[in-house]
Amino acid sequence: MSNKNKKKSLLIILGGLFLGVLIYFAPDRLSQKEDSVANSHDDSHEHADETTDFTFADVDTLDQVFIDSKLELIANESDLETKLLQFDSLILFSIQNNYPPLVANFSEQKAILDPTETSWMLAGDNYFKAFRLSKNQSKKMIQKAIASYEKVVAMNPQTLEAQTAIGVAYVEGAAMLGEAPMKGIGILKEVLNKEPENIDALTNLGYFAIQSGQFDIAIERFETVLNIDPKNAEAYIYLTDIYLSQENIEKGIETLEKYKTLVNDPLVKQQVDDYIKEIKNK
Repeated sequence: MSNKNKKKSLLIILGGLFLGVLIYFAPDRLSQKEDSVANSHDDSHEHADETTDFTFADVDTLDQVFIDSKLELIANESDLETKLLQFDSLILFSIQNNYPPLVANFSEQKAILDPTETSWMLAGDNYFKAFRLSKNQSKKMIQKAIASYEKVVAMNPQTLEAQTAIGVAYVEGAAMLGEAPMKGIGILKEVLNKEPENIDALTNLGYFAIQSGQFDIAIERFETVLNIDPKNAEAYIYLTDIYLSQENIEKGIETLEKYKTLVNDPLVKQQVDDYIKEIKNK
């Protein structure tokens, strides 16, 4: 079996892990709306002009009417809690209609009004999601993701979640940012220096090791993850990918069998069994 076919089959299994994400942002809608960003109609908004750095795509007319009405309500509202509720409504609307950049933009505006660690972390996550989901990835999106995470670190220098997110963003956005990927890798390693058993950092370092062909390092990272959390399904998936790409069929099947014990969905279990049979018959 070619590596290409193995990767394709593995994606079916990965779908069992991340199906919620795929439903959350339906691909057919994304292709139409991937670069939509909210135009803030509040001229006094301190970041309003920054949205013009994005590539705009047309928002459905009825959607724009709803968005405009909400933004007008927010602009004319003096009560903070009411403003936040209106932004929650816009965020939910943007999620339901699959406008990832809108989700990010409104999350940022909400964080400006409610500058907590949680608010800025969510804004960073949503900008990073929008960056990842966009075919024409925006430099401004990845910059805003990093800036949002940095606000979290500024409020709480001990937070490793935001530091890890910054590292990942620098690696994945390296080309857009004109930075070497090693800048992000260095940040992730700093997280491990502070907390050697940080699963998030270990997993991302393992993933990036796969991407750069450093399979021995990747295996070491994911085995460390499993030593810490023996029920980490994601680690088994990545290990399977590595072993099969190296034609180590026995180890690949072994890790798939272990992964299967962690799965509750009968459909995914069947997909794993079918895939194992496919591997054995090659």
